[in-house]
Amino acid sequence: MTGGQKSRAVIAIVGFAVTIMAVASACGGSTSSTSSASASPAVSKATEILGHAPTGLAKAIVDHGYVVVADDANYPPQSVLKKNGELVGFDVDVAKKVASLLGLQVRFVNPAWDSIPTGLKVGRFDVSIGSMSPTAERKKSVDFANPYALSAAVIMTRAGTPGLDTVAALDGKKIGTGAATSYYYWLEQNTKAVIKSYSSSIDTFPDLQMGRLDGVMTAAPSAQEAIAAGKRFQITGKPFMYEDICFAIRKGEPDWLAMLNYTVSQMHADGSLTAMSQKWYNGLDVTTKQ
Repeated sequence: MTGGQKSRAVIAIVGFAVTIMAVASACGGSTSSTSSASASPAVSKATEILGHAPTGLAKAIVDHGYVVVADDANYPPQSVLKKNGELVGFDVDVAKKVASLLGLQVRFVNPAWDSIPTGLKVGRFDVSIGSMSPTAERKKSVDFANPYALSAAVIMTRAGTPGLDTVAALDGKKIGTGAATSYYYWLEQNTKAVIKSYSSSIDTFPDLQMGRLDGVMTAAPSAQEAIAAGKRFQITGKPFMYEDICFAIRKGEPDWLAMLNYTVSQMHADGSLTAMSQKWYNGLDVTTKQ
């Protein structure tokens, strides 16, 4: 090889090396840029809410892009599974709004009510949005977000009866209510009623109609829904109690709790909770005490 040929060969090799380095550099820059730009809306929103990248359950949820919500499929108008398989109701709309605010999709599951705390603990679902009240007993096993609504507990009786509108009037009466609900515990702690528990307050209606129960304790909107549907029931007197209604999650997940509290504050501020309540409760706003 001549001296000129050698020089040209060296230049070619150097040029090739420079080209390879430039390509590698360009690829590296592209990868970094793509990685930065590829953060999902859910991850970005969580980081914005928290002021840092999400951790724990919050990170797992935003990473896979959906939230699994436990809901009661037999508790109208809070939630009910229609014959066509569609789940509808106030709590259903609330859950969808929560997911939207966080940039997530939502998937519903319908476990037995009394299995929800255990299901949250072992990760079968991420949150319960099903009109759960934060009782002292429940707080031992789950954490609660800030209240998104209030529930008024009433006693419903057969139309035409004297009604049951005082605690004293409940003495010795057969009162049905949902198992492991705050209504059950309130009746147990505050009355001398004979309490019969059911899977859901809806399941009490046949026994009330047949006279096997003297009354049923349930949420005022559920009682109103039954009466509007043609059940020959009545509500007499004022609510026996009011209780906060909150989202429930497993313990020890501060980032996930903060994200849910953000959605509650947003829905209260923008009026969407009131609008959803009025839609499902015949104009009644269950986000404030009536």
